[in-house]
Amino acid sequence: MKIGAVYNTGVSNAHYRAIWPLAGLEQRGHEVGFMIEGADGGLDPRPLEGCDVVHVYRTGNPVLAKALVRFRRQGTAVVFDNDDDHRLMPHGTPDREKYVGFTGQREFRFQAQMMKRADVLTTTTARLAERFAHEFDGPIEVIENHLAPFQFAKDRHDHDGILIGWVAAQEHRADVQQLRLTEMLRRVMERDKRIRVETLGVRLHLDPSRYNFAGVVPFERLADHIGRFDIGIAPIADHPMSHVRSNVKVKEYAAAGVPWVASARGSYLSLGRNCGGVIVADDAWEDTLVDLAGSRLKRRLMRRQAQAWAKTQRIENHLDRWEAVMNLAVESAARQVVA
Repeated sequence: MKIGAVYNTGVSNAHYRAIWPLAGLEQRGHEVGFMIEGADGGLDPRPLEGCDVVHVYRTGNPVLAKALVRFRRQGTAVVFDNDDDHRLMPHGTPDREKYVGFTGQREFRFQAQMMKRADVLTTTTARLAERFAHEFDGPIEVIENHLAPFQFAKDRHDHDGILIGWVAAQEHRADVQQLRLTEMLRRVMERDKRIRVETLGVRLHLDPSRYNFAGVVPFERLADHIGRFDIGIAPIADHPMSHVRSNVKVKEYAAAGVPWVASARGSYLSLGRNCGGVIVADDAWEDTLVDLAGSRLKRRLMRRQAQAWAKTQRIENHLDRWEAVMNLAVESAARQVVA
């Protein structure tokens, strides 16, 4: 099968939704060509002609949308992947209007137009599939994000104290406010003087002698950074975006051998201790973190569970799902050409 892939390097999730799955299919013997959309939206779709299927990650590029109409008439199948719905961006997110205002609505209209040109739509969660079903009446396949080999733990280095880490993004500011995370972590640090905290993406106002804001770490270095944590946290508050999120954050923690604690909400609900983590209610964060920080034995057991679970989440163990989607799209396109 000849597969064309379109993605934008400015979106790190393209690794999960396009680069790694299709690189895996290439190793299985399929012919794969990758096309990168420019930061300015520049794209020359001509190299995609003659593909059996084109896999498009998230973009609503109007030039590509127009070209796909022509390709489909020639029998090329289209798979469109969308792993987010920015219309749900919570209040408190910087530049929120960019996502939910006129610009954001226009971008989603472009994506919706692209969906209508697809034979199959892929996404990360059942809740997202439900939302996109309002825009797309064809088959929607839910495929979770899976891990690449470089995300797995290397040798861990001992350090003083207990480091609680959080990999966050700007939209998580709403979670900080609604869950009162700063106040909760202050109490945790007061109860156990060994505890230090580090966050990526969102700065908290904590004791600078025991807190580090790491800013934004490049994706290719994120796994090594996470591997320094003793406990990883994934708090999400009760707002619409939380219920459509993927569970990849705790998979990243697990691959790095880090025990994790996550909110009892959204896609985390189906996970548990056999995955190397703990699911907690909003009012149980403080006691859970203090208890886990105080037990080296619990953390060691959870680390082993996390690593074992993460191995089952490697992308090569889930390529059958992506291959089946490509075949489904090709079969659908062939039926339409005959019709």
